[in-house]
Amino acid sequence: MKKLALSTILILFVYIPSLYAQEVEWSAKAGLNFSTLGNFLPKIGYHAGMAAEFITTPYFSIQPELVYSLQGATIDRTQGIYKHYHYLTLPLLFKVYFVKEASFDLGAQYGYLLKAVNRDDLGSENITDIVNRHDFALVLGFSYKLDEKIVLGLRYNLGLSNTGGGGNAVNWDQRFLNKTLQLSGAFVF
Repeated sequence: MKKLALSTILILFVYIPSLYAQEVEWSAKAGLNFSTLGNFLPKIGYHAGMAAEFITTPYFSIQPELVYSLQGATIDRTQGIYKHYHYLTLPLLFKVYFVKEASFDLGAQYGYLLKAVNRDDLGSENITDIVNRHDFALVLGFSYKLDEKIVLGLRYNLGLSNTGGGGNAVNWDQRFLNKTLQLSGAFVF
């Protein structure tokens, strides 16, 4: 059932925007993540994936993506304690071009947790079963087209879902919300 739901979402992500598009630009993207959970220190990760930009007018486009993203946080740098969250994310961005090469990007993102690991100097522990597998986030960013083939992007993803196992934390200081700054480069096919 989950595979059917995910397949349906992926089809809708591509099919609906294509109804209104005058042109479609496919791209492969990759870059760095600077992420944290709640009030912990940031950690460096990476992301890689595919995007399809459905250009509806010279000033507006819709861009669904499918991205693998390594996120998490630094719990204690002196003791080498880190949380690593591996996500498959589906961002849906609305891009508004204020000049021909540059756009403001606004949208939402769904992330499905593939794996979660606590890592320290002594080893690692799989904590996937106690972490919320579903993550929703608001996305705000900026993109700049260097030329017809290369696009640079800066994006901030603000998680709305508590990734903590029970999800019962009422106090915002106790919630493990994903906060991720992404720097990326994309190659347009």
